[in-house]
Parts: sequence; C-alpha cells; structure tokens
Amino acid sequence: MVIPKFKVPDFDEYKGTTCPKNHLKMYCRKMRAYAKDEELLIHFFQESLTVVAVTWYANLEPSRVHSWKDLMVAFIRQCQYNFDMASDRMQL
Repeated sequence: MVIPKFKVPDFDEYKGTTCPKNHLKMYCRKMRAYAKDEELLIHFFQESLTVVAVTWYANLEPSRVHSWKDLMVAFIRQCQYNFDMASDRMQL
C-alpha cells in the first residue's frame, strides 16, 4: 500500500463564534485523504484552532480521547455553549 506524503493543509481556524459542527465538517473535508488515520486527525486538529481553542485542546485530558469521535464529541460540547451564547447576544 502506498501512503501519500502528508502536507498539512491550510485550515480555516475556529474562533469560537461559528458553529463547531461546521468547523468539524470543513476540517474533515480537508483531511479526507487521511480519514482512516485517527492519530493524524487528532494530532493536526490543533492546527485548525485559534489560541483559546488550542488552550482547551492542550489541556484536554488524554484519557478522555481514545478516538477521533471522542475528540469531536468533546470539541462540540466545549464549543457549542460558546456558540449558543454568542448567538443569544447577537439576537439582543
């Protein structure tokens, strides 16, 4: 099996003001060629985050993330609240 040489794509960074699910969709699209390599998906996810989200990622307990799905669920839980709060403020 030939493994393509990995080049880190240019990611749109998650700033906390947009839907975290949409961010994950865009990240997965850019990483489509490596979708079966969960370690790669997990490791390079930090490249798609801004400072606040990177801090969350860096402080994430490794024992909580056993798979790419675990990381996606943790990210959505963390960021959905912030997104919902930002939406509420904008509606005022």
